[in-house]
Amino acid sequence: MPTRESAAESLALVEEAQAAVGSITPGRWYQATMSAFVAAIFLTNLLPDPFDITAVGIVFVGMMTFVVVQVRRMGVMHRATPKTGRQLTVGAIMGISVYIAALVLERQAGMPWVWVPAALLVAGGILVLEKNSRKKGIPA
Repeated sequence: MPTRESAAESLALVEEAQAAVGSITPGRWYQATMSAFVAAIFLTNLLPDPFDITAVGIVFVGMMTFVVVQVRRMGVMHRATPKTGRQLTVGAIMGISVYIAALVLERQAGMPWVWVPAALLVAGGILVLEKNSRKKGIPA
């Protein structure tokens, strides 16, 4: 049967471990790099037909490699909280809706240049979502 002292020591160790994991954060460049990768995916639509799919594949592999290297370098995965889930959902909805709107404008109105503002809008939105999530109490 554990004593009160051993239970208190165990609790203190758990809290210390949680604080240590909570202090591990991605660098400020992490979100900017991820935003650049997402913008690059949007901008690949400006390339001619055989090169656009190849470019999307290269950018996607680069993004996933960046995430894997980041996780290995830090030693832990990023913490996921309910606020993080909401942030990902809002980001995904924003990205998909802007992509569809840009695709419609390009095809219907013949405006291929629309991919540039679409890429900037989504990349900026990702940075704003990250900044707001840090302000709203996700431990960083």
